[in-house]
Amino acid sequence: MNINITIECETCGDPTNCRIGLSNREVQPLQFNCQTCGSSIEITLRKHAGGSFVGAKQIKDRNPFEEKANFVDLHLDFPVSFEKYVTGMTPFMRASLRVGPELMMLHQQRLEFLNHEHPNFRFFSLIIKLYINEKWTPFKETLRRRFNVDVASNEPQDINAALYQLISHVMIPFAYPNQDREAVDLFTRTINRLGREHKTATKSFMKDMLDTAFLKNLQVACLGIYPKILDAELPLRPALFLDFDDEFKNNPIPMRVSNAAFESLRDLYKDISEIISRQFILVAGINNLLKRGNHDSFLPEIGRRGNGSNFTPKSLQEYANVAFGKKLDYIDGSWFDFMKGAADNKLRNAIAHHKTEYDEVKQIVTYFPRLEGIKQEKAESISFLQFMRQLLISYREMHRLHHLIKCLFYLHLIVLRRAP
Repeated sequence: MNINITIECETCGDPTNCRIGLSNREVQPLQFNCQTCGSSIEITLRKHAGGSFVGAKQIKDRNPFEEKANFVDLHLDFPVSFEKYVTGMTPFMRASLRVGPELMMLHQQRLEFLNHEHPNFRFFSLIIKLYINEKWTPFKETLRRRFNVDVASNEPQDINAALYQLISHVMIPFAYPNQDREAVDLFTRTINRLGREHKTATKSFMKDMLDTAFLKNLQVACLGIYPKILDAELPLRPALFLDFDDEFKNNPIPMRVSNAAFESLRDLYKDISEIISRQFILVAGINNLLKRGNHDSFLPEIGRRGNGSNFTPKSLQEYANVAFGKKLDYIDGSWFDFMKGAADNKLRNAIAHHKTEYDEVKQIVTYFPRLEGIKQEKAESISFLQFMRQLLISYREMHRLHHLIKCLFYLHLIVLRRAP
């Protein structure tokens, strides 16, 4: 269902025609900027309670819409372009024509799940905090009462099993189909191989990861991301649709994504990138075990440069200090295939150093990935929707590698801790 309204900007007085596609979400907060003056305009729709406006007021509808007036398409669930108004070509209709009924149904199933689980998001965040702080009694009680998940015992492996069962349930709309199962299968096969071929060396690797608290700290960092992804579920909804929309996946044309400013999500992207950089350490250590039977042993001369300098890490500890953009260079023939786009070093560096500009009207992110001193002439740009897509891909890679952390904990708790 869609509604057509005309609003007037309170700053400049210019009208904007709005076609709003209705989501099934109970509360639908929509935001855009006046195309004339750039002022922020917010429209909040509530089921059975009408709408409210900030920065504008509704005026008498101008049907049919005047062609010369500003026009915006708004929808929480689908990418929306800046194209002119065309009768009947709503965001839903455009999306349906591009992907077909089966993929549209899959996308809507994910959105319905988010709508249904939205009231439980704060309890999910609470359970994450209780787990991190080892408050086991309220942890178990909240799991049972709110999510019908029972903890089999007080053993660490059963507590972890309950936690990851919950994460798998709540976060499933953000995963690519079959992603979690394929990741767990790969990690299980790899860890079993390590146990067969390099048992003693694997124990040494695990001892380093546990004695330094690296594995635990990395797990806690991953857990802290999940509530933040749920907080960003509104601007992520159109990005999720790009799983199925090849036409728009790499389209540089700016598209409006409602209800979030780029600045509020920049730090989340940076945090996820930092976690992935640390997760590379696990991948590199396991790669060294598989190839050379020692987690500290990198391929000799892999860091040799043309000028004779050799930057090959002498240990996993030294590798941890390698810059994010260089880490993959030291993993030879990796057993783990990193997702394309999950480690965008240029975007990550620009965000980490706040070298970004954001056009709120056109929703274009301009970033400066190189050290250029004062001028900063070599800029690159992406649409806000493309940025959200990058955020989603990076989250998925972090989540995939979080399964590796989980599997390594099970290796410790169930196998190595009990071994004679």
